[in-house]
Amino acid sequence: MGNWDEHGVRAQIREMAARDPERERFGARTHRYTLAPRLPETEIRAFEESHGIALPVEYRSFVAEVGNARQGPATA
Repeated sequence: MGNWDEHGVRAQIREMAARDPERERFGARTHRYTLAPRLPETEIRAFEESHGIALPVEYRSFVAEVGNARQGPATA
């Protein structure tokens, strides 16, 4: 599907969390620099069908291969 390096993405998220130990960045107290588990293809397809949309290929591959993102804006 995509060219995601799951371990690289998770390492970057750990680095962001280490730079924000008090979870002060926008949304950090909620998402806590974590990713939800990867989504199976059937769940992705069901979401698309129930909302009448097709997710962008890059996002679709991310949630299937790395994890369902909880990250919010301003976490980079």
